[in-house]
Amino acid sequence: MTEKITFLGGIVPTLREEYKERLKYKKLVNFEGLIDIWYKNFEYGLVNQHHEPVVLIEDDSIIKNFVGIADNVGCLNFVTDSFVKFREEFIDKTNTSTIRFPSLVEGLIPVKGHESFENRYANWSAYSAVKYSSFLQEDKTINDYSCFLDSLKSTFIQELANFPITKSGFCLSKHNDIKTTGLVVELANLDYDVDLQKGEMVQSLDFQCYLDLARKNGFYVDKNAPWRLMADLEHEAMRLQIRGTTSLSGDERHSSYTTMEILNNIYRTRTHFDDLYVLQDFVLKIYNEIIKNVPFYTEMVYNNWNNTTTKKTIFREGTEFLSTEEWLDMLVFVRLHELSSYTEARHKNYVEQVTRSYSLYGTRQAFVKLGTLSASLIKGYLSK
Repeated sequence: MTEKITFLGGIVPTLREEYKERLKYKKLVNFEGLIDIWYKNFEYGLVNQHHEPVVLIEDDSIIKNFVGIADNVGCLNFVTDSFVKFREEFIDKTNTSTIRFPSLVEGLIPVKGHESFENRYANWSAYSAVKYSSFLQEDKTINDYSCFLDSLKSTFIQELANFPITKSGFCLSKHNDIKTTGLVVELANLDYDVDLQKGEMVQSLDFQCYLDLARKNGFYVDKNAPWRLMADLEHEAMRLQIRGTTSLSGDERHSSYTTMEILNNIYRTRTHFDDLYVLQDFVLKIYNEIIKNVPFYTEMVYNNWNNTTTKKTIFREGTEFLSTEEWLDMLVFVRLHELSSYTEARHKNYVEQVTRSYSLYGTRQAFVKLGTLSASLIKGYLSK
């Protein structure tokens, strides 16, 4: 871009204009060192090297705040250390040259960092439970737990792609936030959907220095939110920072493991180990909520003997016991619909594999098997 261009995505009145403006920004803002998580790198920070959804462990010791800069904001400890180094270098540039802070990020003060996945998921789960129970409360075919499960599965078919309920489904959905990865630092509170200010920032004279120093210290700059820095786990500076060393040579412990392996072994856990338990809790919560709010319903019954119609009260019965195999069957059903990949044949095949793992090796290996099967679907989707 040689002449200054105005980008109007997010503020034009028609869908046609919006499409043209978005396309213009997508094509023209194309500097080396930018990362695009809107159109390409959807999975950034959310899956491991096997394409299994992952989240940070809930441990305050791995989060480090920007003490003295933004005391209430933090990221993963090695990301925070990398950012502090980047900021110090940039400030030194402003003191010794004509370089100034880019527009929108004056002072390079973090305003957003790590957010708890567990808190975000808990809020989403509570909201979803209300949503699903509202779909089902007036369903008069539900007079016992078995009928409820049939109706719930029908609702799942319609809703799971947009309203996921497992941690794995939520993790990769639009309802999660990239900040739960602990890998990003945001330096402004701005609307991600408005391109005007983004365009002004990336075309400012000081942006290239900002981008170059960010890359030098192991960060990408988010193409669609250039005030957001995102850790590049394969960059040598970030690889050194996560190891707490200045060189990868001379120590096999540092050179034999990839950054992704260190991250997954120390900082993250795979979500599929929790999916069955959150599904069980979710299903029982919805049914109990239905019984609590609508414990009975009435229906009109016709009597052939005297040609009259009477009102009959139907009380909903309590929950019933499901076997582990039945729960695993439902979990496979849910995960396939969350991934928009359900077919009867695939469901049957996956259930056979998962229940076989359960019968031979126990519950944990059943989770591993379903996690592996789901990961293959995720990999296929991401490679399109």
